[in-house]
Amino acid sequence: MRTELQIDGDRFLINGTPTYQGVTYRDKPIEGLLFNSRMVQAIFDDENPETAVHWRYPDTGEWDPDRNTDEFCAILPEYRRHGLLAVTVGLQGGGSIYEPQVYDHYLNSAFAPDGALKPAYCERLARVLDAADRVGMVVIVNYFYWKQLARMDGDGAVLRATEGATDWLLRTGHRNIVVDVMNEFGEGEGLLRSGGIHRLIEIAQQTTLDGRRLLASSSVHPKNLLPDGRWQEVQDVYMPHGNDFWADELRVQLQRIKASDAYRRHPRPILINEDSIYLDSMRAAVDEYASWGFYSQGYGCGGWHHGRFDWLARGREARCEDLSGYQTVPVNWGINTDVKRAFFDLVAEVTGAPDHRPVQEGGVGE
Repeated sequence: MRTELQIDGDRFLINGTPTYQGVTYRDKPIEGLLFNSRMVQAIFDDENPETAVHWRYPDTGEWDPDRNTDEFCAILPEYRRHGLLAVTVGLQGGGSIYEPQVYDHYLNSAFAPDGALKPAYCERLARVLDAADRVGMVVIVNYFYWKQLARMDGDGAVLRATEGATDWLLRTGHRNIVVDVMNEFGEGEGLLRSGGIHRLIEIAQQTTLDGRRLLASSSVHPKNLLPDGRWQEVQDVYMPHGNDFWADELRVQLQRIKASDAYRRHPRPILINEDSIYLDSMRAAVDEYASWGFYSQGYGCGGWHHGRFDWLARGREARCEDLSGYQTVPVNWGINTDVKRAFFDLVAEVTGAPDHRPVQEGGVGE
């Protein structure tokens, strides 16, 4: 294993060295940050044949989960050349098509109803961890997504799944991992809300192998980035989601986190692992010394107006070469559109990526 993520105060280190060592951007420190992208569908599958037809690749007319993972792994060196250091991958993925007839019925989960891990998902995730490790990248592994939690047999299954997934990750031997136990927990009582999410974070932290544990946290719904609860005291990193905020609002929210009593007592890295396609928000995060995560849904997601960008403006593209976004399935994991290109070029600029080569023109813009 080549890549080990560590924390020193509010900074990230890889193999004992601060990330982006010595780099500044517009007089702001970049050293210790972890620029990342939301790629939660990298091990996606759908066990419901009635909804799986929606994920077919345009060029073959078939859905292929192994192709999806293999193409993702193959592009990681290109991401790394642009200075990207982390990707978020989900054991229960994220929303792809939000139309109720699809969204309410698809089944994408690495967990059986009782919380047991499914071998096929583990095998695909192992390939992602291996590929990321080889190029010096970190994988933020998200365990639970609210829509798929309904398929699990209550809190007992969630507790077993948390311990089982953490144990499995430790046994891979990889050290390039951060756990995000719940995608966007919100305020309230219960195991998966602010009053109880600390229990899952602690299970992830206290599950050990030969004295080693994983870094663990949980991403927070942008409706309220500081809900009541013990989570703030126990987490290893802050994981706010910024996709409801414009850049100036995000700046205020990050300042609010840093002004909180818990942060002042114990400063930790702030790792936004979902925001938007809006690069002024990335610059705002840099100004506040917070790592920023790109989130590009992609056209064809249907449903409601999702986030700040109008992903309903048109349908899914007809050719694989043109597929927009990184979350609507099937995914073109390449840097193939103007929106993707703008993000990766800015990451390269901000991080001073030494191996960066400008992305070739010719992709279809989003």
